[in-house]
Amino acid sequence: MQKKTALFMIDWLGAIGGAEVMMIAPLKELSQEYNIILVTLRPGNVFTKDHFTGEKHYSLNMSSRFGVFKAARQLKEIIRKENVTLVHAFLYWSVVVARLACGKKTPLVFSLATIMSDHVYKDRWYSFYTKWIDRLTYKKQQVLISPTKEVYMDFDAAIGIKGPAYVIPNFVMDSFFEKAGSYKTPGVNLKIVAVGNIKPVKNYQVILDALQLAGPLPLTIDIYGNGDLTGEQKRQIETHQLPVKQMGSRSDIHQVMPQYDAFIMSSLHEGFGISVAEAMAIGLPLMLSDIRTLREVSKDNAFFFNPTDAKSLANAFRSILDKKEKLRQYSDRGKAIANEHYTKKQYVQQLLKVYGQLLNK
Repeated sequence: MQKKTALFMIDWLGAIGGAEVMMIAPLKELSQEYNIILVTLRPGNVFTKDHFTGEKHYSLNMSSRFGVFKAARQLKEIIRKENVTLVHAFLYWSVVVARLACGKKTPLVFSLATIMSDHVYKDRWYSFYTKWIDRLTYKKQQVLISPTKEVYMDFDAAIGIKGPAYVIPNFVMDSFFEKAGSYKTPGVNLKIVAVGNIKPVKNYQVILDALQLAGPLPLTIDIYGNGDLTGEQKRQIETHQLPVKQMGSRSDIHQVMPQYDAFIMSSLHEGFGISVAEAMAIGLPLMLSDIRTLREVSKDNAFFFNPTDAKSLANAFRSILDKKEKLRQYSDRGKAIANEHYTKKQYVQQLLKVYGQLLNK
Protein backbone atom coordinates (compact mmCIF):
# COMPACT_ATOMS: atom_id res chain seq x y z
CA MET A 1 0.00 0.00 0.00
CA GLN A 2 1.41 3.37 -1.04
CA LYS A 3 2.17 5.74 1.81
CA LYS A 4 0.30 9.02 2.06
CA THR A 5 2.20 12.31 2.19
CA ALA A 6 2.30 14.50 5.31
CA LEU A 7 3.63 18.05 5.21
CA PHE A 8 5.21 19.51 8.36
CA MET A 9 5.60 23.26 8.61
CA ILE A 10 7.38 25.66 10.97
CA ASP A 11 8.76 29.19 10.81
CA TRP A 12 12.46 28.34 10.70
CA LEU A 13 14.94 25.54 11.29
CA GLY A 14 17.97 27.79 11.70
CA ALA A 15 18.05 27.21 15.46
CA ILE A 16 17.18 24.34 17.77
CA GLY A 17 14.29 25.31 20.03
CA GLY A 18 11.50 23.47 21.79
CA ALA A 19 8.95 23.68 18.97
CA GLU A 20 11.55 22.73 16.38
CA VAL A 21 12.56 19.62 18.33
CA MET A 22 8.91 18.64 18.86
CA MET A 23 8.42 18.72 15.10
CA ILE A 24 11.71 17.25 13.87
CA ALA A 25 12.47 14.52 16.42
CA PRO A 26 9.43 12.28 15.71
CA LEU A 27 9.79 12.40 11.92
CA LYS A 28 11.89 9.25 11.62
CA GLU A 29 9.12 7.27 13.31
CA LEU A 30 6.36 9.07 11.40
CA SER A 31 8.15 8.43 8.09
CA GLN A 32 7.34 4.74 8.52
CA GLU A 33 3.69 5.66 7.94
CA TYR A 34 3.95 8.79 5.76
CA ASN A 35 6.13 10.36 3.12
CA ILE A 36 7.51 13.50 4.79
CA ILE A 37 7.67 16.99 3.26
CA LEU A 38 9.19 19.90 5.25
CA VAL A 39 8.22 23.53 4.69
CA THR A 40 9.63 26.57 6.47
CA LEU A 41 8.71 30.23 6.17
CA ARG A 42 12.38 31.22 6.02
CA PRO A 43 15.51 29.45 4.71
CA GLY A 44 18.06 27.92 7.07
CA ASN A 45 18.44 24.50 8.62
CA VAL A 46 20.80 23.39 11.39
CA PHE A 47 19.25 19.93 11.56
CA THR A 48 20.91 17.07 9.68
CA LYS A 49 19.80 13.76 8.25
CA ASP A 50 20.66 12.29 11.63
CA HIS A 51 17.77 14.32 13.05
CA PHE A 52 15.06 13.52 10.54
CA THR A 53 14.02 11.75 7.35
CA GLY A 54 12.47 14.07 4.81
CA GLU A 55 12.02 13.63 1.09
CA LYS A 56 11.97 17.37 0.36
CA HIS A 57 12.42 20.70 2.15
CA TYR A 58 10.85 23.87 0.78
CA SER A 59 11.34 27.45 2.00
CA LEU A 60 8.64 30.03 1.29
CA ASN A 61 11.10 32.92 1.76
CA MET A 62 8.58 34.89 3.81
CA SER A 63 10.63 37.87 5.00
CA SER A 64 7.89 39.53 7.07
CA ARG A 65 4.35 38.93 8.32
CA PHE A 66 3.10 41.06 5.44
CA GLY A 67 4.03 38.22 3.09
CA VAL A 68 1.39 35.88 4.52
CA PHE A 69 -0.83 35.71 1.44
CA LYS A 70 2.05 35.17 -0.98
CA ALA A 71 3.39 32.41 1.26
CA ALA A 72 -0.05 30.81 1.43
CA ARG A 73 -0.27 30.72 -2.38
CA GLN A 74 3.15 29.07 -2.56
CA LEU A 75 2.18 26.52 0.07
CA LYS A 76 -1.05 25.73 -1.74
CA GLU A 77 0.94 24.97 -4.88
CA ILE A 78 3.32 22.69 -2.93
CA ILE A 79 0.35 20.83 -1.46
CA ARG A 80 -1.05 20.30 -4.96
CA LYS A 81 2.30 19.40 -6.53
CA GLU A 82 3.29 16.89 -3.83
CA ASN A 83 -0.20 15.43 -3.45
CA VAL A 84 -0.15 16.22 0.27
CA THR A 85 -2.76 14.36 2.33
CA LEU A 86 -2.23 16.07 5.68
CA VAL A 87 -0.57 19.26 6.97
CA HIS A 88 0.78 19.72 10.51
CA ALA A 89 1.87 23.27 11.36
CA PHE A 90 3.82 24.63 14.34
CA LEU A 91 4.13 28.22 15.64
CA TYR A 92 1.82 31.15 15.01
CA TRP A 93 2.69 32.48 11.53
CA SER A 94 3.21 29.02 10.05
CA VAL A 95 -0.21 28.04 11.38
CA VAL A 96 -1.81 31.13 9.81
CA VAL A 97 -0.17 30.44 6.42
CA ALA A 98 -1.20 26.78 6.59
CA ARG A 99 -4.81 27.69 7.40
CA LEU A 100 -5.01 30.00 4.40
CA ALA A 101 -3.44 27.40 2.09
CA CYS A 102 -5.38 24.35 3.29
CA GLY A 103 -8.86 25.85 3.29
CA LYS A 104 -11.53 23.18 3.63
CA LYS A 105 -9.93 20.63 1.31
CA THR A 106 -6.67 19.66 3.00
CA PRO A 107 -6.79 18.29 6.58
CA LEU A 108 -4.82 20.53 8.95
CA VAL A 109 -3.41 19.87 12.41
CA PHE A 110 -1.82 22.77 14.30
CA SER A 111 0.21 22.60 17.50
CA LEU A 112 0.34 25.26 20.19
CA ALA A 113 3.69 25.71 21.90
CA THR A 114 2.96 28.30 24.56
CA ILE A 115 0.33 30.26 26.45
CA MET A 116 -0.79 32.53 23.63
CA SER A 117 -2.13 35.30 25.88
CA ASP A 118 1.31 35.75 27.43
CA HIS A 119 3.36 35.60 24.23
CA VAL A 120 1.49 36.17 20.97
CA TYR A 121 -1.49 38.28 22.05
CA LYS A 122 0.38 40.56 24.44
CA ASP A 123 2.95 43.38 24.61
CA ARG A 124 3.35 43.94 20.88
CA TRP A 125 1.92 46.81 18.86
CA TYR A 126 0.27 44.32 16.50
CA SER A 127 -1.08 42.05 19.28
CA PHE A 128 -4.69 43.00 18.52
CA TYR A 129 -4.22 41.82 14.96
CA THR A 130 -2.67 38.48 15.92
CA LYS A 131 -5.70 37.58 18.00
CA TRP A 132 -8.08 38.84 15.28
CA ILE A 133 -6.23 36.83 12.60
CA ASP A 134 -6.34 33.71 14.78
CA ARG A 135 -10.09 34.06 15.25
CA LEU A 136 -10.66 34.68 11.55
CA THR A 137 -8.52 31.86 10.15
CA TYR A 138 -9.23 29.13 12.72
CA LYS A 139 -12.04 26.87 11.43
CA LYS A 140 -13.92 23.97 12.95
CA GLN A 141 -12.43 21.35 10.61
CA GLN A 142 -8.90 22.11 11.87
CA VAL A 143 -7.45 19.97 14.65
CA LEU A 144 -5.74 21.61 17.62
CA ILE A 145 -2.99 19.94 19.68
CA SER A 146 -1.97 21.49 22.99
CA PRO A 147 0.93 20.37 25.24
CA THR A 148 -0.98 21.09 28.48
CA LYS A 149 -4.49 21.74 29.72
CA GLU A 150 -3.38 25.24 30.72
CA VAL A 151 -2.40 26.14 27.15
CA TYR A 152 -5.65 24.60 25.90
CA MET A 153 -7.77 26.62 28.35
CA ASP A 154 -5.93 29.84 27.56
CA PHE A 155 -6.56 29.39 23.83
CA ASP A 156 -10.18 28.53 24.50
CA ALA A 157 -10.65 31.68 26.58
CA ALA A 158 -8.94 33.91 24.01
CA ILE A 159 -10.17 32.41 20.72
CA GLY A 160 -12.65 29.65 21.51
CA ILE A 161 -12.27 25.97 20.63
CA LYS A 162 -14.13 25.39 17.36
CA GLY A 163 -13.28 21.83 16.39
CA PRO A 164 -11.42 18.70 17.49
CA ALA A 165 -8.79 19.44 20.15
CA TYR A 166 -6.36 17.20 22.03
CA VAL A 167 -3.93 17.60 24.90
CA ILE A 168 -0.78 15.68 23.95
CA PRO A 169 2.14 16.38 26.30
CA ASN A 170 5.53 17.20 24.88
CA PHE A 171 8.06 14.39 25.04
CA VAL A 172 11.54 13.92 26.47
CA MET A 173 14.30 12.58 24.27
CA ASP A 174 15.37 8.99 24.99
CA SER A 175 18.86 10.16 26.02
CA PHE A 176 17.45 11.63 29.26
CA PHE A 177 15.70 8.40 30.24
CA GLU A 178 18.91 6.50 29.55
CA LYS A 179 20.72 8.66 32.12
CA ALA A 180 18.27 7.86 34.90
CA GLY A 181 19.84 6.08 37.85
CA SER A 182 19.25 5.35 41.51
CA TYR A 183 19.09 8.64 43.41
CA LYS A 184 21.78 9.17 46.03
CA THR A 185 20.99 11.28 49.10
CA PRO A 186 23.06 14.51 48.83
CA GLY A 187 25.92 15.22 51.17
CA VAL A 188 26.35 18.49 53.08
CA ASN A 189 26.04 20.70 50.01
CA LEU A 190 22.99 20.49 47.74
CA LYS A 191 23.86 21.01 44.06
CA ILE A 192 20.93 22.56 42.17
CA VAL A 193 20.69 23.05 38.40
CA ALA A 194 18.55 25.46 36.38
CA VAL A 195 18.10 25.00 32.63
CA GLY A 196 16.58 27.73 30.50
CA ASN A 197 17.65 30.69 28.38
CA ILE A 198 18.32 33.82 30.39
CA LYS A 199 15.38 36.13 29.72
CA PRO A 200 12.84 37.95 31.90
CA VAL A 201 10.14 35.25 31.79
CA LYS A 202 12.57 32.74 33.35
CA ASN A 203 12.66 35.05 36.37
CA TYR A 204 16.17 34.25 37.64
CA GLN A 205 16.04 37.44 39.68
CA VAL A 206 13.82 35.79 42.30
CA ILE A 207 16.51 33.13 42.85
CA LEU A 208 19.12 35.81 43.57
CA ASP A 209 16.78 37.73 45.86
CA ALA A 210 15.81 34.57 47.77
CA LEU A 211 19.44 33.56 48.33
CA GLN A 212 20.30 37.06 49.50
CA LEU A 213 17.31 37.04 51.86
CA ALA A 214 18.01 33.56 53.23
CA GLY A 215 21.65 34.18 54.01
CA PRO A 216 24.32 31.44 53.79
CA LEU A 217 22.85 28.04 52.91
CA PRO A 218 24.64 24.78 52.06
CA LEU A 219 23.67 24.81 48.38
CA THR A 220 24.87 25.97 44.96
CA ILE A 221 22.90 26.83 41.81
CA ASP A 222 24.30 26.52 38.27
CA ILE A 223 22.33 28.10 35.41
CA TYR A 224 22.58 26.65 31.89
CA GLY A 225 21.18 28.49 28.87
CA ASN A 226 21.77 31.10 26.20
CA GLY A 227 21.98 34.75 27.19
CA ASP A 228 23.66 36.64 29.97
CA LEU A 229 22.68 37.90 33.40
CA THR A 230 22.40 41.67 33.66
CA GLY A 231 25.20 43.75 35.07
CA GLU A 232 23.11 44.47 38.15
CA GLN A 233 22.50 40.75 38.71
CA LYS A 234 26.21 40.00 38.41
CA ARG A 235 26.97 42.74 40.93
CA GLN A 236 24.34 41.28 43.26
CA ILE A 237 25.99 37.85 43.05
CA GLU A 238 29.45 39.30 43.68
CA THR A 239 28.45 41.76 46.42
CA HIS A 240 26.49 39.22 48.45
CA GLN A 241 28.67 36.22 47.49
CA LEU A 242 25.65 34.30 46.25
CA PRO A 243 26.35 30.64 45.31
CA VAL A 244 25.18 31.09 41.70
CA LYS A 245 27.16 30.43 38.51
CA GLN A 246 26.22 31.04 34.89
CA MET A 247 27.40 28.01 32.92
CA GLY A 248 26.43 28.93 29.34
CA SER A 249 24.59 26.75 26.86
CA ARG A 250 25.27 23.02 26.47
CA SER A 251 24.12 20.71 23.69
CA ASP A 252 24.72 17.70 25.94
CA ILE A 253 22.60 18.83 28.88
CA HIS A 254 21.45 15.23 29.39
CA GLN A 255 25.06 14.44 30.32
CA VAL A 256 25.26 17.42 32.69
CA MET A 257 22.04 17.17 34.69
CA PRO A 258 22.81 13.83 36.40
CA GLN A 259 25.71 15.57 38.19
CA TYR A 260 23.21 17.54 40.30
CA ASP A 261 20.98 16.80 43.28
CA ALA A 262 17.91 18.88 42.36
CA PHE A 263 16.40 21.04 39.61
CA ILE A 264 14.87 24.52 39.86
CA MET A 265 12.59 26.50 37.52
CA SER A 266 11.44 29.97 38.60
CA SER A 267 9.46 30.96 35.48
CA LEU A 268 6.58 33.42 35.63
CA HIS A 269 4.70 31.37 33.03
CA GLU A 270 5.35 28.34 30.82
CA GLY A 271 3.55 26.53 28.03
CA PHE A 272 5.00 23.19 29.12
CA GLY A 273 8.50 23.45 30.59
CA ILE A 274 10.37 20.70 28.76
CA SER A 275 13.42 20.93 31.04
CA VAL A 276 11.14 20.03 33.98
CA ALA A 277 10.12 16.80 32.26
CA GLU A 278 13.77 16.13 31.34
CA ALA A 279 14.80 16.55 34.98
CA MET A 280 12.03 14.14 36.02
CA ALA A 281 13.19 11.57 33.47
CA ILE A 282 16.72 11.72 34.89
CA GLY A 283 15.39 11.55 38.45
CA LEU A 284 16.06 15.01 39.89
CA PRO A 285 13.75 16.31 42.63
CA LEU A 286 12.08 19.54 41.54
CA MET A 287 11.78 23.07 42.90
CA LEU A 288 9.15 24.84 40.80
CA SER A 289 7.20 28.05 40.46
CA ASP A 290 3.70 27.53 41.78
CA ILE A 291 1.96 28.06 38.43
CA ARG A 292 -0.72 25.81 36.98
CA THR A 293 1.36 24.55 34.04
CA LEU A 294 4.20 23.30 36.23
CA ARG A 295 1.80 21.70 38.69
CA GLU A 296 0.23 19.89 35.74
CA VAL A 297 3.52 18.71 34.24
CA SER A 298 5.03 17.62 37.57
CA LYS A 299 1.75 16.11 38.84
CA ASP A 300 2.35 18.13 42.05
CA ASN A 301 5.55 16.20 42.75
CA ALA A 302 7.78 19.16 43.65
CA PHE A 303 8.75 21.80 46.20
CA PHE A 304 6.66 24.76 45.07
CA PHE A 305 7.20 28.47 45.68
CA ASN A 306 5.60 31.77 44.67
CA PRO A 307 7.70 33.06 41.74
CA THR A 308 7.03 36.68 42.69
CA ASP A 309 7.96 36.28 46.37
CA ALA A 310 11.62 35.84 47.32
CA LYS A 311 10.65 34.90 50.88
CA SER A 312 8.56 31.99 49.54
CA LEU A 313 11.55 30.64 47.61
CA ALA A 314 13.87 31.16 50.59
CA ASN A 315 11.51 28.98 52.62
CA ALA A 316 11.48 26.39 49.82
CA PHE A 317 15.29 26.24 49.93
CA ARG A 318 15.14 25.56 53.67
CA SER A 319 12.43 22.95 53.16
CA ILE A 320 14.33 20.94 50.58
CA LEU A 321 17.47 21.06 52.74
CA ASP A 322 15.49 19.80 55.72
CA LYS A 323 14.05 16.91 53.69
CA LYS A 324 17.19 15.52 52.06
CA GLU A 325 16.37 12.03 53.32
CA LYS A 326 13.05 12.13 51.45
CA LEU A 327 14.39 13.36 48.12
CA ARG A 328 14.70 9.84 46.76
CA GLN A 329 10.90 9.52 47.01
CA TYR A 330 10.52 12.65 44.86
CA SER A 331 13.08 11.24 42.43
CA ASP A 332 11.40 7.85 42.09
CA ARG A 333 7.95 9.34 41.60
CA GLY A 334 9.27 11.83 39.05
CA LYS A 335 10.87 9.06 36.99
CA ALA A 336 7.64 7.07 37.08
CA ILE A 337 5.61 10.09 35.93
CA ALA A 338 8.02 10.82 33.07
CA ASN A 339 7.96 7.21 31.90
CA GLU A 340 4.18 7.17 31.99
CA HIS A 341 3.53 10.48 30.23
CA TYR A 342 6.58 11.95 28.44
CA THR A 343 8.23 9.38 26.16
CA LYS A 344 8.62 9.98 22.44
CA LYS A 345 7.00 6.61 21.69
CA GLN A 346 3.79 7.70 23.42
CA TYR A 347 3.86 11.06 21.64
CA VAL A 348 4.20 9.46 18.21
CA GLN A 349 1.44 6.95 18.93
CA GLN A 350 -0.93 9.73 19.93
CA LEU A 351 -0.03 11.78 16.85
CA LEU A 352 -0.69 8.83 14.54
CA LYS A 353 -4.03 8.25 16.22
CA VAL A 354 -5.04 11.88 15.65
CA TYR A 355 -3.89 11.78 12.01
CA GLY A 356 -5.79 8.54 11.41
CA GLN A 357 -9.01 9.87 12.89
CA LEU A 358 -8.73 13.07 10.82
CA LEU A 359 -8.08 11.25 7.55
CA ASN A 360 -10.84 8.73 8.18
CA LYS A 361 -13.29 11.61 8.46
